[in-house]
Amino acid sequence: MSPAVCIMITTACIQATTAHTMDDVKTLMADQMVNYSNEIRPVKDQTKPVSVNIEMVLVSINDFNEVTGIISVVSVLHLTWTDESLVWESGSYNNTASITFSQNKIWLPKMYLVNPAKDFDPISDKNFRVTALANGTVHWSPGRILEASCSPDVSDFPFDQQTCTIDMTTHGYYRQQVLFTEVEPRINLKYFSANSEWKVTTTSATVKEDDVMDIVSFTIIMIRRPVNFMISVIVPIILLAAVNPFVFILPFNSGERVSYSITILLAFTVYMTVVSDRMPDSSDPMSTLSYYILSLVAISVFIVTINMCQIRTYNKHERGEPVPQWIQNFIFSLRKHFRKRQVASSVNERNKDTPGRKYSIKSHAIMRLDSVDEIDITKLQTRETENSQQQTVAPQTELITWRTVAKHADKIYLIAFFILTGFITFGYFLSIIK
Repeated sequence: MSPAVCIMITTACIQATTAHTMDDVKTLMADQMVNYSNEIRPVKDQTKPVSVNIEMVLVSINDFNEVTGIISVVSVLHLTWTDESLVWESGSYNNTASITFSQNKIWLPKMYLVNPAKDFDPISDKNFRVTALANGTVHWSPGRILEASCSPDVSDFPFDQQTCTIDMTTHGYYRQQVLFTEVEPRINLKYFSANSEWKVTTTSATVKEDDVMDIVSFTIIMIRRPVNFMISVIVPIILLAAVNPFVFILPFNSGERVSYSITILLAFTVYMTVVSDRMPDSSDPMSTLSYYILSLVAISVFIVTINMCQIRTYNKHERGEPVPQWIQNFIFSLRKHFRKRQVASSVNERNKDTPGRKYSIKSHAIMRLDSVDEIDITKLQTRETENSQQQTVAPQTELITWRTVAKHADKIYLIAFFILTGFITFGYFLSIIK
């Protein structure tokens, strides 16, 4: 016979001789419950506290409501303590080392939420059971859905990080009676099921020592998964903000300028309502996204107002109202400035195409110079004088109407609101990634 088979047979024989029966367990339970009271703390010296070890197992995060400030989690507590009334010699009961029975039969350190959102009930149930060892060690693992209060910080919504603390204590016992001696530094996430909206990044567990009672604080730090909200809210808002200034390129006679700008204003208002529904009633702190949408709404209001003024300006031409001289001078200055830039750019392109030739630019006069020594200074000065006189006379003969003023103002407003919208959008994202 091989040694392995001998060891297996020997082990089976030992187990057969040491196995305890149902009668052994019944006898043990009956003996332990004699004169036992679940109303008395299980220490012979009642001046000493009951030392309790505690660990939280987080099963899932059901919901975190930013509006009401309530976090709902499914959790299990592992509690261990020594019951000096439940000590026996296992050999006297056919080597019965442990027994399991209903929790209502013995003393329990019932835990309560210090910051409950609704009911102030113990974290236990009559259906849970406890396990007692021969040396008096008791293991109890109650669990339930916990709803605790948690103050949200939505300043970076929807890229926010929330820190929620679940505080627990043994209600009705002072610190001199029940003492939490060993607490696991982290929440157990071995059986945790991930949440679709929140990602748990860090957890911790500490004991707040007080003169009256010990409070065990379990902290959960989680960040929001923002992809869904970005696609459904933020990206459409940015696109609306980008097309908002395009109202200034629509023709005045199209009849769509006012409806276009008001439609975008109403869209911003709808999105602002969507965001405000996700915010708590408290205004401290306010979400940066709310400020961003409010800024876009203000810009849209300005665009609607300016657009109406532009239509009124365009229609002044039909009434024959004269254009003030300072407005005409301003339009002439703009045209002169942009014409100079166009001429300069065209000459630079010619210089690149013909590097062997040189050009002299002054007052829009372009002259080809084959050699500097061949320049006729008198003719050049005369030509420049004639060109300058022509340019001085030309603007005076050009007619500036209110329609011309409105078209030039559209170009200015288009560029100005594009820059303003881009600046505000850049500032919003900069505040998020700070």
